Amino acid sequence: MKKLLTMLLIGGLLACAGQSSAQGIEAGSSLVSLYAGFGSALEKSDIEINGDNLSWGNIGGELGLSYLFFPTPYLGLGADIRYAGFQGSEKTEYWAGRWFWHTLESDFETHTLQLMAAGRINLNPGANVRLYVPFGAGVVFSRGRMEYTWDDYAYDTETASNTSLGWYAGVGIEFDTSDRFAWGLEARYNTFRYDDTRLAQDIGGRSSGSEKDRSYVSVAIKVSFK
Repeated sequence: MKKLLTMLLIGGLLACAGQSSAQGIEAGSSLVSLYAGFGSALEKSDIEINGDNLSWGNIGGELGLSYLFFPTPYLGLGADIRYAGFQGSEKTEYWAGRWFWHTLESDFETHTLQLMAAGRINLNPGANVRLYVPFGAGVVFSRGRMEYTWDDYAYDTETASNTSLGWYAGVGIEFDTSDRFAWGLEARYNTFRYDDTRLAQDIGGRSSGSEKDRSYVSVAIKVSFK
């Protein structure tokens, strides 16, 4: 992740030196962007089972859509919606049966839907290779899910949902391929809050009984239409 952010910064700073024949971002421009990427949690959950805290998001995928209007070339304002699904802790236990061994598998997942007021600061809006800073804040709908499988048969699922405020900030680099089309890479730090109490009770675990910060980093490829 550090190497990727370094590459984005270096590429963007080099791009600042040159302008292109493309229009770049002008006052009155609008930008519709589609995102697809992956993310990973920066901390574990607040659910403890047998002395271990479960991970809520080892790795996950995300999809997103955003709209920005630029009243000035340097600042864009709009909205962002993004869905992410994370695979958390996976555990397998074995039980000796009369004729063969039985397996009990538990899979912990987390899903989020973000509805954000979004913004973006362009550092070199007139270039066809642009470095920018995205940011946003809004509502995050999150759901924790534990599924149990006995001998490859899913027999129980426990879920608990939560709604909280959240925000994100990051860095991105964008390449014009024409006056109407661009693509790029965007890295974000994302944070929201989640209360593990109910899910912990349902799956026989322990929690501190309060809402906690959750955060993750994400990297996405984006395509944009002006």
